[in-house]
Amino acid sequence: MDRDEYLSTLAAVLENHTDAAAAKLSAILDAVPAEATELCIDVFPDQDGEGTFDVWVRLEGPDYFTLNKPIDAHRHLFGIVYTEDGVEPEVPLMSRDAPFAVEDAVVDAAANWLTALWSRVGESRSALPWLVDGEDGSGTITPLVFQPTQR
Repeated sequence: MDRDEYLSTLAAVLENHTDAAAAKLSAILDAVPAEATELCIDVFPDQDGEGTFDVWVRLEGPDYFTLNKPIDAHRHLFGIVYTEDGVEPEVPLMSRDAPFAVEDAVVDAAANWLTALWSRVGESRSALPWLVDGEDGSGTITPLVFQPTQR
């Protein structure tokens, strides 16, 4: 599987989870404390480069723990877990000898998905800028910053 096919496959998986992620982001935006200065969305590819990953939201500002407590129930936007039957949701698993950097591809696919979520949820509702980034510099198109429109 080449990088383009891999990205296309991940995009289809993520698209199936768009409504759930949009609902979580809406709940987060409803609960953001006034002290928050930025909404950060971090993509964490697995360390083995197999293609599993998680997407988490956190708020920046003073008193990190207190600031993030109101959004705790909604912070995990997406994740892949190992089950007895494979992985859920089903994504293609890659080996370390893949012909491309799997960690970068995972972050890029998630960043594209999060760009669509910004357009759907954040652009019209968020008073905070959004920062989308991959763990440890993973990704070829991140970091991305989305600025709220002035109201």
